[in-house]
Amino acid sequence: MRRGLTHTPPTSILRAALLVACVGLALGDVARVGAQQPTTTPAATSPHLDSLRRAWRVPPPPVQLITTAAFLGAPGSSLGNPSATGTGTGDYFVGAGFQGRTRYTHDADGGFGFGFGLGDPEQGVGLETVVTSFSSVRHPPFSIGGISAKLHRRFDNNQVLVAAGYENLASWGALSDGGRSIYAEVGRIFLLRESAESPFSILSASVGLGDGRFRSEQDVKDKRETIGVFGGLGLRITPQVALSSEWTGQNLNAGFMLTPLPGRGIVATVGMADLTHHSGDGARFIMSLGFGLSTRQDRRILSEEDRNAIFKQP
Repeated sequence: MRRGLTHTPPTSILRAALLVACVGLALGDVARVGAQQPTTTPAATSPHLDSLRRAWRVPPPPVQLITTAAFLGAPGSSLGNPSATGTGTGDYFVGAGFQGRTRYTHDADGGFGFGFGLGDPEQGVGLETVVTSFSSVRHPPFSIGGISAKLHRRFDNNQVLVAAGYENLASWGALSDGGRSIYAEVGRIFLLRESAESPFSILSASVGLGDGRFRSEQDVKDKRETIGVFGGLGLRITPQVALSSEWTGQNLNAGFMLTPLPGRGIVATVGMADLTHHSGDGARFIMSLGFGLSTRQDRRILSEEDRNAIFKQP
């Protein structure tokens, strides 16, 4: 054996080789384990992503869940007061009213009129214009008349209503008993049931301030320029019948609103005025008949899921 050289026993070489082999196998196992456990897979994340999409999906613009008749016809909270709601672009209406006798007389009388809307009361402001023929039973049609206008807006999915108007801002012939009147009003629609078709499903309420015909009878006689309070309540008993009552600033009125042909735009009212004899000379029979038409179209494109959610049956 040469000096300066060390001799490594075979057993030491074997042990070193086995140690290197074990380390290599261990590293290979770690690499394989890491390769067999990917961080994400489509199958594991797809349900989670779907739930996130549903949770954070922006809902489509709401389609009017309650029909126009529910707001404009049954129930209304007014028989003679102005309504806090109104028409927009594409809406038209005609109507006629009759009373068994006028105040302090035994003579029947009535009138009729038509109107239309401009603007969008849901996204902006609506303007309703009405042309009325007064005292049309005792006088030729439109020999006495006036033009009225109202600005109105709907909030909170059409359940909060505000309006301001000017009755008879322009007139011809002998001015009506009510004269010219300026008013402001707020209304609220309360949904009492999940379905608008259920009995006792909708309650409407309104309150307002105005001059002119909304003053007390004594203030009108004394020519005092005061402000009167008016308002009303309406309860939808069935989809075709509603009970309404109102205070006009002078009289307590009450009656029924009827929609004999649902979805056809026809609304009839039958009631009594001055039930408390607060003004005038006793209760008077009143009735009216109106027809409304909307030519507006909803051009939004909704998915099948959204349509099913919006138009689902109660």
